[in-house]
Formats: sequence, structure tokens, C-alpha cells
Amino acid sequence: MAVIKASINSSTSAGPKTVSVTLPSAAAAQTLKNLSDVNVTSLEDGALIQYDSATDKFITKTTIETTTGTLKFNGGNF
Repeated sequence: MAVIKASINSSTSAGPKTVSVTLPSAAAAQTLKNLSDVNVTSLEDGALIQYDSATDKFITKTTIETTTGTLKFNGGNF
């Protein structure tokens, strides 16, 4: 969760107080590749996002490989 800070200008006793809030830039958060836990070094058309526990990052891959010949997809609980 992002921390939002506000500063209140109370230099005068009369009239309403001025409150200004600074929000983080939305442009930086609009793409997956700007996130620190996503590795997109091999970004290609049709790539899938997979979690790599060895690097603790999400990676993009165009293949799904198995050593057993069986693929099991578990999308989690929703």
C-alpha cells in the first residue's frame, strides 16, 4: 500500500486551511516491466508470466517445460 502524505498550511487563523496531497507518479506504475519483482529480459509475443521462486521474481516465458511429460495448471483459489 502506498503512503500518501498531506501537509496543512495553517499560517493564518482566518479562512479555510489549505491541504495539499502528493501522489506518486501514475506513469511509472502503468507497465509490468517497471515493477521491481518482474524480470522481462526475454519479453516476446505470446509470453506467459510465471513465478520463479529461485529469484523471487515473476518472469516471462514463451514455453512451458516439463520433465515428467505431465502439465498441471493450478490457477489458485478465487
